[in-house]
Amino acid sequence: MAQHSIKVLIGRLATTLVVVCLAGTRGVAQQPGSETETAPPLRLEDAVAIALKANRQIQARALDIRKASEETAAAKTSRFPQFSVSLTEGRALTPIDFIIPRGALGVYPGVGPLPAQDSDINPPQRFSGLIQGSVTQPLSQLYKIGLSVRESQLGEDLARESLHQLQDETAYQVTQAYGQLAVTQAEISSAEVAVKYLTALAALSDRRLVEQAVLRSDTLTVKAKLSQQQYQLQVLRDAFDTQRETLNRLLGRDLQIAFAVEVQPLAPGEDVDLEAAQRRAIEQRPEVRSARLQKHKAELDVRRQRAEYIPDVSAQVYYLSFVNSSFLPSNIVQVGVAVQWQPFDWGQKHHRVQALESGVAQASLTDLDVEAQVMVDVRNTYRKLRAASAFLDVQRAVRDVERERLRVLMNRYVQQSTVLSDVLQQQSALSTADTQYRQAVANVWIAASDFHRALGGA
Repeated sequence: MAQHSIKVLIGRLATTLVVVCLAGTRGVAQQPGSETETAPPLRLEDAVAIALKANRQIQARALDIRKASEETAAAKTSRFPQFSVSLTEGRALTPIDFIIPRGALGVYPGVGPLPAQDSDINPPQRFSGLIQGSVTQPLSQLYKIGLSVRESQLGEDLARESLHQLQDETAYQVTQAYGQLAVTQAEISSAEVAVKYLTALAALSDRRLVEQAVLRSDTLTVKAKLSQQQYQLQVLRDAFDTQRETLNRLLGRDLQIAFAVEVQPLAPGEDVDLEAAQRRAIEQRPEVRSARLQKHKAELDVRRQRAEYIPDVSAQVYYLSFVNSSFLPSNIVQVGVAVQWQPFDWGQKHHRVQALESGVAQASLTDLDVEAQVMVDVRNTYRKLRAASAFLDVQRAVRDVERERLRVLMNRYVQQSTVLSDVLQQQSALSTADTQYRQAVANVWIAASDFHRALGGA
């Protein structure tokens, strides 16, 4: 009767071990009370959406666009009339006393000398002031101002591309962290079931040791494997907590928020048109667009420097008023044209233009090099995805072989035609195969994510 109960228990353990194999690949065999079971699930699409909205680095980078927009608005104001007002007021510390000699202003027929006699100018010491005001409308400068506005708008475009690049990078990091969490969660599920299996097997071994049906070394081996599996489970749980905190930081939320990930099935392989993928990457990669904008900006810098040859011509209204002055005019208004030009600068403008044209050549070379780097990246990630998919097929076949061997050994052990050490050794081999298979799955995730990112997607 006892022998029959032992066989039934061993049969149940064999069934449990099959569940261990499945748990490692499906990630669904979670134990009651496991945090990954009780925590609310978080889908990958939701995680990416949260990160794009709440990630702190993205929010900080978005402020660069606002700053650049304000710089553009400030540059546009230079097109309008410029108002200037200044007021100077004070009191002379020493008396103002001078004489205008007789006839200093000329001698006129019928009038005589001006002044008719020496005039002593001695105004009282009191507060007096000077008011100056002008309204200047740029004319020839409007061309230069237009170039400055365009350059500032390019700064906005560069800020947007920088934000898009950071968003793509963040979405990629979220995808990678999510995939690693999925693998770790599956490993935790497998380890939890393995602990349960080894705990029951240790209890069975103790009973059979009492019945002198197994060796003491077999019992100690089972307990050693149980301790090792419990340690591995703790390591996996610690790694899961760290990975979850890292993902929470990327999502811009409290590090302690608990959640579980959903293990997505592998998408079926599809044929990829490599040439079309490269064209798509050239069109969509933010760094390519940024390089082109930098080239355009360098060309604008050359045009701005060449515009320095144009004289600055402005329409101007000028006002001048002397306050509390008894011998100076109180109001002077002048309307005219103001011209400022430096006709000779020892070749300074020419040398600056030459330097900026070298910058245009550098930007063109950088643009071509960035496109070449993108094409290399697309081809490299495509090859890695193809290799990872092929290696996954290999690891799937190896895992299936090890699973079948364990099934056969368990049946033999139930029939007492093999020893416990052979079962434990095969269980270790299956665990290794499962780990390698899960890593192969993760590698396909990573390779697919890398390829998608190389095309300019998140």
